[in-house]
Amino acid sequence: MTPAAHPLAALPRFVRSALFVGGVVAGLGRVGAQDVTVTPPKWTVERDAPHDLPVSKSAARIEFPDELKSTPDIGYVVFDLVLDAKGKIQSLQPRATLAAYERAAWVKGSLWSPGKRDGKGVNTATSYAVIFNPASATEKKPDATPRLLEVSVVPIKARKGTKPNVVIPDRVEWADVSVDERGNVTAVKNAPADLAADFAIAVKNWRFAPARTGGKPVAAEVRMPFVVTVRDDLSFRVDGKRSQPRVTYQERPIYPLAMRANGMKGEVIVDFIVDLEGRVRNAYAVRSLNPSFDDPALDAVRRWKFEPGRIGDRPVNTHMQVPIIFTLDETFNGGQGPLSASKKADLSKLPEPFRYDTPPRPVGTVRPVYPYALLRAKKEGKAVVRYVVDPKGRVVQADIGTASAPELGRALQAAIECFVYEPAIKAGRPSPALQSFGQEFNRDAMWQLVDDEDLELLRREEKKPASILSARDLDRPITPLSRRPPRFPLSVKEEVTKGEALIEFLIDEEGRARLPRIVSASEEAFGYAAVQGVATWRFEPPTRGGKPVVVRAQIPLSFGVAEVAPPSRKK
Repeated sequence: MTPAAHPLAALPRFVRSALFVGGVVAGLGRVGAQDVTVTPPKWTVERDAPHDLPVSKSAARIEFPDELKSTPDIGYVVFDLVLDAKGKIQSLQPRATLAAYERAAWVKGSLWSPGKRDGKGVNTATSYAVIFNPASATEKKPDATPRLLEVSVVPIKARKGTKPNVVIPDRVEWADVSVDERGNVTAVKNAPADLAADFAIAVKNWRFAPARTGGKPVAAEVRMPFVVTVRDDLSFRVDGKRSQPRVTYQERPIYPLAMRANGMKGEVIVDFIVDLEGRVRNAYAVRSLNPSFDDPALDAVRRWKFEPGRIGDRPVNTHMQVPIIFTLDETFNGGQGPLSASKKADLSKLPEPFRYDTPPRPVGTVRPVYPYALLRAKKEGKAVVRYVVDPKGRVVQADIGTASAPELGRALQAAIECFVYEPAIKAGRPSPALQSFGQEFNRDAMWQLVDDEDLELLRREEKKPASILSARDLDRPITPLSRRPPRFPLSVKEEVTKGEALIEFLIDEEGRARLPRIVSASEEAFGYAAVQGVATWRFEPPTRGGKPVVVRAQIPLSFGVAEVAPPSRKK
């Protein structure tokens, strides 16, 4: 959800309007029956701040999420808000303890008056929080737990050696916070060792109403979530010296006809770089609920034009993420993709730790890659993978249940490991969940794993291999446009921390990677993970004599343990 350098930054106009369908936070103050508090905005950087803070023009309408009304825990969303001199939203970045709170906090119709310096509107960077206190923290009873009134995130610097433009998501960690009878924080206990000092600094900006016993304030301890966000040095310079890119040309994505006909909705988070000239570089889908929407979203974003971001007067490369939302008429109850639940699951046979009140909600899927050898041999089949979604929404274990061919099971397993969820909820808290997913590997037109172009390239390989060129035959070297990094596989043993794979694939006349296959791999799982990643890549269309051609390519990929620790892998 949160890259190191301004994710969802400088949202272009139609993206913002699409978000307003679901809502953007609007208004400030106490709302709702279960104690939802929206804090006033404050400057991101106090030094040389404008004289007047932005003011919301709208009244807040935020409801406590139904699935969390029994929670014993405090939750919150901190929004980073950038407005221009007219009060238009340039960037609105949520950082939430749970995704359900983030959804609740986006309220329709947000309007702002700009911040001002000497009475004139100026660009401003502020933050504010939407706080969800549990029923135990109510103001209406004599006995209560501490109630959170003001909160901030925990900013930390990227680890030394982290590659530039790498997306490092926010994470939520927990610690015990001691609150005295005046509501002041006196101690932070049981924090992760590497974050204890950062937590101690962060809570200096927090404020509580104290716990009560018999109507009298008392000291108490409360278990608290901390949102940890990685920011590089430049991301702290939000005092006007650094400006975000501004969109100057924006092409709307084309709604896929098959998805429209079947009532499917979609949301694709597109990651990209705006370069020094305002061009979009290396755009790829970092998360998508229905992969059928990926190409239309990417095709549109790649055509966008920007005024580049700047530090002072100097243009700089800027890392961005934007959501591209495909939605039908709101009166039409369309589905979202292959993981839409058709009926309530029977949990009675599950072990008690895996039973939940609210099931995990998919927020990102990928399309499995049909194993090349089986596709070429016209062999079809089915595979089922069972997997565990942890309380953070991550797939932490994926095991092949059944498969008509081993290759199908491994291909589906590699795809499932890329899935992302909102976690299941049990008794108001995130909970682990067991899930199962089955995939037909055939040429079905509705949820196809291959298309007509793939099949045509297969025929060319068999009947006209000379029509497929090599890289040395091209007018210029192969130039990548979009390369989504593959995931480190969960299925390798715990002690394995690196691996390699050599992948061969075709690049078609439009620059799409087609028919990837494993040439070699240090372990089988690395090969399937690499194929899954390469299948989404795009390149400058290859040409010979100025005409588009199909080219055969090979690429080695190396895998290493990520800078941020991956989910635990089974041995």
